[in-house]
Amino acid sequence: MNPSPSPNFALLASTDFTLINNKPFNRGATAISGTWSDNYEDMISFLNGRGMANGANLPDLLLTTSAGGGGFGTDWHVGIDANDKVEISSTHTFKIKYNTSGAPDFATDVFGIGTTFINYSGSATIGSPLLAYKVTSPGEWLRGEIISFSYTIEQIGGAGSFNFNFIGNVQDLIVACRERGNGDIDDLNSGTLEGADVSATSGDTRWYLNNDGHVVNSSIGLTALTWNDTTLRDFLGFTGSEVASTVNGYSVLTATYPCEAVLVPSRPYQQNHISTENVSQARRKIGGGYTSNYVGTYVTTVLGFDLDANLDLINLYQHFIHKFINHASNGERVNFYQVWGDSRRSLISSNVNVSQPAHDLIYTSSRNGFEGRIRGCMITTEFNLMFPNNMRRRVPVNMRIEHLNE
Repeated sequence: MNPSPSPNFALLASTDFTLINNKPFNRGATAISGTWSDNYEDMISFLNGRGMANGANLPDLLLTTSAGGGGFGTDWHVGIDANDKVEISSTHTFKIKYNTSGAPDFATDVFGIGTTFINYSGSATIGSPLLAYKVTSPGEWLRGEIISFSYTIEQIGGAGSFNFNFIGNVQDLIVACRERGNGDIDDLNSGTLEGADVSATSGDTRWYLNNDGHVVNSSIGLTALTWNDTTLRDFLGFTGSEVASTVNGYSVLTATYPCEAVLVPSRPYQQNHISTENVSQARRKIGGGYTSNYVGTYVTTVLGFDLDANLDLINLYQHFIHKFINHASNGERVNFYQVWGDSRRSLISSNVNVSQPAHDLIYTSSRNGFEGRIRGCMITTEFNLMFPNNMRRRVPVNMRIEHLNE
């Protein structure tokens, strides 16, 4: 369970990218080309496909890294177990601790391991095949953008030792653990911006949304990009004049503005409750009573929040009116991330069973469905963004998002 009782949230709209240039930008003389879809669930699906490339995701990276540390363990795995904890497993006995030394941005214990060595305990519960030895993190894993981390892993009963380091930034821990193209129910789109970039350059490059809803590209050893499609550039929030910063050797380019189809307010929502509607066709019978033909039950999230305006921490007032809502009109797909930084689907506790654990890399049942993303459609048609007083600091917004059953 996320330790924050009042987490930040986000709204991400679906967008059709079939009309954008199939070569949206260049890296030097290399054109980054791709085939784009009309049904991206939201910008995370378009940017990175909710996963990382083969060899770059955490399970692959852990296995590769272990080979340089004495080669102990013929297989490794890292992911989220049924109790929503990070589980690391191997074919050999080991111990692990959070490593605070090294790069300046290794200051976050992303897994929740702690600075004291934890020895293996029991066999793995996740991964295929299930490995013989595992460590389960005692603390909560970090929600949100991951910049870097470092863990020291040592062999028990041998001299093997290595540091498991991650640098270069990524969407969140869930995306970092998943391999793009694995074919699960969240692996929906073959054409992604990150996938096209990786394919064309054979390089280490990542595309994602940061904690403020801005698009970021993090790459190392690649030529700076130049935009061919200014419509896509503007949609993503780039101006074309951004200057990359350097973090742990990676070139990090952050869009100046939030992405058009993304809304990440600075404060938690004010209300989030469920409304239901039972639809049926009923007729009164002669002699009393009714006959009814049940049509269906429609579940709606009623969401209320304060939208940042001119005098607040950030200013999203005009962004909401002129950018975001154009992609989230009545009937359009909108995902409600009840905890921004956890990209899994929401799951109610009564749907947990032997084939669907309470938590994995697709679902989370924390707070009985009040975490994870709600996949829905906007059914509100009008937003009156009237300020509650003369100081234009923030404005209340209320909307209804109907849940999808798929």
